[in-house]
Amino acid sequence: MPKESRPVWPPTREDLQRLYVEQKLSAMKIAKVYGLCYASEKTAESTVLYHLRMNGIARRDPAAHVRKVTDAMVDEWVARYEKGESLKQIAGDVVEAATVFNRLHKRGVQLRDKVEAQIKAVTIHERRPFTGSMAEKLYLCGLAAGDFGVVRHGRSVRARLGTTHPAMSTLFKMLLGRFGPVYEYPKLDHLSGYEWSLDCDLDETFEFLFAAKRAPLSLLADETSFLAFLAGFFDAEGSIYYHAKNERGSFELSIANKDFALLQGIGIWLDKLGIVHVLRSVSVDRERAIESGIANPNERMWRIVIWRFTDVQRLLSRMELKHPEKMAKAEIALRLPYRASRTVRKTVLEEWNSLCNKLDLECREYIEQARLEYEKKSRNRDNNLKPALFSDSSVK
Repeated sequence: MPKESRPVWPPTREDLQRLYVEQKLSAMKIAKVYGLCYASEKTAESTVLYHLRMNGIARRDPAAHVRKVTDAMVDEWVARYEKGESLKQIAGDVVEAATVFNRLHKRGVQLRDKVEAQIKAVTIHERRPFTGSMAEKLYLCGLAAGDFGVVRHGRSVRARLGTTHPAMSTLFKMLLGRFGPVYEYPKLDHLSGYEWSLDCDLDETFEFLFAAKRAPLSLLADETSFLAFLAGFFDAEGSIYYHAKNERGSFELSIANKDFALLQGIGIWLDKLGIVHVLRSVSVDRERAIESGIANPNERMWRIVIWRFTDVQRLLSRMELKHPEKMAKAEIALRLPYRASRTVRKTVLEEWNSLCNKLDLECREYIEQARLEYEKKSRNRDNNLKPALFSDSSVK
């Protein structure tokens, strides 16, 4: 569309009604109509979706990847995949490709697609240079500042992760498996129990991960770079939760970490964006901390809390999250309108509780798999250490 014929941004309800409801354009196409230009097309799409919600225009197919995946659908996906279709072809406009990936993986399907093929193609000696965009680099820096351990291993940069969440394991492989060999093995922690550990050996172009651990905020130059970094840090350390207030309530965001200076610096950037927040010291629930894998539950933690409806909506719309769990939670949180009716609130909260229960079950199953695999390896190791029995012929 010629520049002079573009409608004026921000959009009016009438324009959105015409484009989205009457002309049935997608949010991505509407972003192009307005000429929105962000580092990622997904960010532009999310911005349009935010304005649709703020203008009270219901989505045509909200949260399909959360609510509509049935066993029959997965059966069909398996059949289509075995006939040669890609993850993106199967996903179409109904779900995310990552959803198809996760469901096929849980079914035990031998995956040949891009991510899996790249992981398998990387041998023990091969490491590929970082070729991603600046936004992807800053996202990785945010993730490393929160969740990754980064150490030198020979001439390699080794990224490490311990997790009890299968979605985080999938994210680690998808992000880094293109660049180096990924190893996953069960681990016993005397405080947190069983978990999965993942390592990936990367080449020297990933030296920026060390800077992300030392002084992460020094990498930020403007609002765009901050939001890319924050998306990674939120995927590592952030939470989306529902805060009930009598018969009402709303979704809130929190970011917890032991590094006060880092959270204080993030708070300064949030101030620049006009995001109201509070940074406070919090007492650590020992049992929940151990379940989360915190090695020393008595340590002081710091937490940023964001509670205003408009601020929560703005951040969830503008951060390009990649963690499957948090993407699913953000999708539901963004569908709860301001001063929602009882009917709408009930529907959204039913989906929210269903999602939380499903994710909790997946984590418990993932931990149980770690336990079984760890015990299996321990038995094999013990058997290999047993002395061989002498036969009669060997006795002189």
